Amino acid sequence: MRRTVGFTASLLALLLLAFSISVKAETVTAVQYLSPANEVPPIAGLNATGGFAVTVVVNRDANGAITGGAVTFLGTVTFPGAVTITGLHIHEANITVNGGVVIDSGITAGSPLVLASGSGLINLANTNPNVAVLGRLLRNPKGFYVNLHTTVNPGGAIRGQIVRFVESQAVTLQMSPANEVPPIPGLAATGTGTITVNPTRNADTGEIIGGAVTFTIQYQDFPANTTFTGLHIHEGAAGANAGVVIGTPLSGANPLQSATGRGSVSIEVPITTAAQLGALRRMVANPAGFYANLHTSVNTGGAVRAQLTSLAAPPVVQQSTTYFLETGSADAPIGLLVTGIDLASTVLVNGQLVMASLDINTGGLGVIIPGALRANAGTLHVQARNAQGVMSAPLTIVVAAAASVNATALATTDAARFGNLAAPEAIVAGFGTRLASQVAVATSQPLPTALDGTSVYVNGVLARLFFVSPLQINYLVPAETVVGPAAVVAVARDGTVSRGALNVSQSASAVFTSNSLGTGAPAAVASTDGQNFNIRMGNPDGTPIEVGAGNFVQLFGTGLRYGSTAMTMTIGATAVTPSFVGAQPDLAGLDQVNLQIPASMAGAGLVNLTFTLDGKNSNPVQLRIR
Repeated sequence: MRRTVGFTASLLALLLLAFSISVKAETVTAVQYLSPANEVPPIAGLNATGGFAVTVVVNRDANGAITGGAVTFLGTVTFPGAVTITGLHIHEANITVNGGVVIDSGITAGSPLVLASGSGLINLANTNPNVAVLGRLLRNPKGFYVNLHTTVNPGGAIRGQIVRFVESQAVTLQMSPANEVPPIPGLAATGTGTITVNPTRNADTGEIIGGAVTFTIQYQDFPANTTFTGLHIHEGAAGANAGVVIGTPLSGANPLQSATGRGSVSIEVPITTAAQLGALRRMVANPAGFYANLHTSVNTGGAVRAQLTSLAAPPVVQQSTTYFLETGSADAPIGLLVTGIDLASTVLVNGQLVMASLDINTGGLGVIIPGALRANAGTLHVQARNAQGVMSAPLTIVVAAAASVNATALATTDAARFGNLAAPEAIVAGFGTRLASQVAVATSQPLPTALDGTSVYVNGVLARLFFVSPLQINYLVPAETVVGPAAVVAVARDGTVSRGALNVSQSASAVFTSNSLGTGAPAAVASTDGQNFNIRMGNPDGTPIEVGAGNFVQLFGTGLRYGSTAMTMTIGATAVTPSFVGAQPDLAGLDQVNLQIPASMAGAGLVNLTFTLDGKNSNPVQLRIR
């Protein structure tokens, strides 16, 4: 097997789960980390990793029902010595138990795969998976895991629970002043724009129910000191102007200044309103009916524009060996994990073509960052481009001088119990120094990706921010963050770069408390009728406020939404079954647990409430029951 420049075992130990596009089908991706530690029970002392691209083609009828499909396993494994693989399967079970095989790759004890060196490539297909299984996989991916078995570990050697799916469609556009209505004479500016659409769908019907759109624009040849005041998608045909249907925060009140008239910008826009959702559905169905344009303070109606064409599955830059480079004049080699590429694929950094060596079997790329691109502090947007010219959404590498790197590491914990684990879409708190110049708080949703000039990147993806101060940043772990170790890079307004690491788990049980310290009474509300939740349960000092037995409770935490098990809970010594566990609908990253205090606990007094999810215990909180 050919290896790629700069590649590490941790990069190869990733799973890509993709559903290939066809008529009435979706392309969705779940990236995950496979490890012996995930086996049940964990396997101590085994230094092995694996990563697989499992491609599933889902066919639907006119009503959206799944009628068939196919599954392909493509990936690499690394063991410390010769290994005989006796199985590679998708199993149906939660993260704490072993479950039966539901999708088979064809490897068996009678037909094993022997890797004499301990490392190798696996490429196998199941062309007739069970239709009912595919339906359950889409509805509840958290209830499935991928497992590789060997003669030494026949019950499973490396395993990873599926966390979530992301569908990706994209179009890359050549934007020009000549496409504006009317055309703009004398403006030589151009733009290369990639619109990446990540819809979420109803698993039963395939209907789009939400998602996000990412705008990535490389602009060039604008006049010096150009002020950009808008970046939008409009619904209209070529040759006509139409209203904005999906906009970005870029505006006259929130402009982007470009001293050179050349640069790159990338903005993700969550779909949060009914109007945006309707536009997203129409755009996926008929992209040619929409156009994108970039506005400036001089050309307020639009400076460069392009009509959308057909959407296609783009390459995806999954991970890099580094997310930070020091400024310098020498070329810098990095390793990328990229999926959806072909023999004609290329890599661009801030729109500039760079050298890349391709291993089509593993999706690995050894990339050379030219010294000219790392000469100045800033950000590098790394994108892959396939033979059709479709470019990926960017992965960001921060560049700064060594003198700007903070000697104090950025330490991140969950924002509720301050534990050492976080989960995708969880609220976390980063602690350090020189993180911001002043206190700033987000005042609206979607949350911003910059506050007081401070931004945070997790594995090269911008995180959304709740709060920044010189000593603390509260941010949202990006949904696409892979389970396992993650790199965090924070950049302050003054250019100070703080670096740290984050341990990402499928779930991380954490309850917010009234004293904000992770102890004492929960930050919760109670109700006597289950309708009006107007009884506070904790004082600011963390002491609990008395509530009645039989009261209904809404408890708030973070890191809970991707749990694969049913939550178990005790109040004192009494087992309680929650009536709801999931995302709270009004605040990003906040999860909610609904329960009723048993009437039998009348007079219990001061008691602890704890719950367990995916085998992890929450921080205990205190209730006082009269």
